[in-house]
Amino acid sequence: MIIHMVEGATDEQTDRVIDRIVGDYGLQCQTMVGAGSIVIGVKGMAGIVDEGRVTELPGVDRVIRITEKYKDASRNFHHEDTIINVNGTLVGGSNLTIFGGPCAIETEEQAVESAVLARDAGVDILRAFVDKSRTSPYDYRGLEISRGLEIVKAMKAATGLPVVCELIDLRHLDAFLEAGIDVVQIGARSAQYSPLLEELSRIRTPVVLKHGFGNDLNEWLCAAAYIMSGLDREGRHTGEGNPNVILCYRGIRSFESETRFAADISMIPVVRGKSHLPLIADPSHSSGDRGLVERVSYGFVAAGANGLEFDIHCNPEEALCDGRQAVREEAGRIVSRARQIHDLLAEDGVAGGVAGGVAAAAAVSK
Repeated sequence: MIIHMVEGATDEQTDRVIDRIVGDYGLQCQTMVGAGSIVIGVKGMAGIVDEGRVTELPGVDRVIRITEKYKDASRNFHHEDTIINVNGTLVGGSNLTIFGGPCAIETEEQAVESAVLARDAGVDILRAFVDKSRTSPYDYRGLEISRGLEIVKAMKAATGLPVVCELIDLRHLDAFLEAGIDVVQIGARSAQYSPLLEELSRIRTPVVLKHGFGNDLNEWLCAAAYIMSGLDREGRHTGEGNPNVILCYRGIRSFESETRFAADISMIPVVRGKSHLPLIADPSHSSGDRGLVERVSYGFVAAGANGLEFDIHCNPEEALCDGRQAVREEAGRIVSRARQIHDLLAEDGVAGGVAGGVAAAAAVSK
């Protein structure tokens, strides 16, 4: 539910509306101040609210009910782009943010060499994946967690970059946070595992949420809302929720076998129009072939993605995980040209009237 206050509404009138929502219905409110007007977003099961009890209050212009089930992630709830601050690196809005690095940590030497390669290519946030969820139990699934996190610290020390690390097992979350992981990533296999998503709503660390193998847009954004809402299974608020969600598109399964996953590039402007959250795209896992990664990257950026996430490995031919899709010396060219394309099209905007301009920042200080 969104409550629009009349132009010039006073703070006292706004506070009275919030007091009624919180006091009578036990819901939470988020106030957004625009050009000369105030909008109050009601979080939680707003269907219980009697609109008449709200519209009768002084200063209320109108009440709009949001029909999307992913309202925290909806642009109807939050009109302007969310910008997330990852230790000084901005994700979202007019920024193009590059995530890159090895698909998996194999050895300290391999991880640090790949990290330096990624940094020198112009990557902003470093992939440092300790744990891997694989199709077969016989595939390489990563080092022991504590050893992997030690190597992550070495990667950060060698590059000075913030790191993103995939979380598969909830039991590892505290260890991740203690090790200074800057961004937690939820992979495609875990994208609808609600206990994991609910737990991430209790922290403020930014979360990259991958697009599940078979998820449609509604399912994907509902998964984001799990992280953002702070609601338990009975609709009760367990906290404020985590607003720092970054969407990552990587395509879905289809009948086509020439690429790893089917990435519909038109989804980029569609998602940007539907959601205020930053949206990055993964050309490595969508294509599955390093020969395709470069052109697919440019297509994602031209379509309006706020960033890219792709695999960079110092020796792809010897990689224990997804070496076929990892790039090496091409990484610098990909980053440079992606930024040129982004700058060229910055003024054009994308579907839904989403301009390249900035908006409200959901800053994270760590």
